[in-house]
Amino acid sequence: MSSEIEYYKKLSNDVSSQIDKINFFDQHQKAFYVDIYSDSWSKMMEAYAKLESLSAEQLNEIEEMKWSEMPESLKIFAYDFCILNGFVFTGVGR
Repeated sequence: MSSEIEYYKKLSNDVSSQIDKINFFDQHQKAFYVDIYSDSWSKMMEAYAKLESLSAEQLNEIEEMKWSEMPESLKIFAYDFCILNGFVFTGVGR
């Protein structure tokens, strides 16, 4: 698993803009689930729902969307939450 984490961490080093974050999200879904022991995705979704004042129904609608069709604001938030500040990635050296 650590080699996968290192791979995605290296890819994330090239991310510098909001568009880069969206593209990373669209192209590397597995990066958001690479730590099978973490519930960072569900924690991120809870934080996003709170930030956007989403109802449970609205959140459920987003979770049922195809990966690439999720809102851009979620993609950016997810990148920041899971990749940029996520525990599994912050423990890996640049």
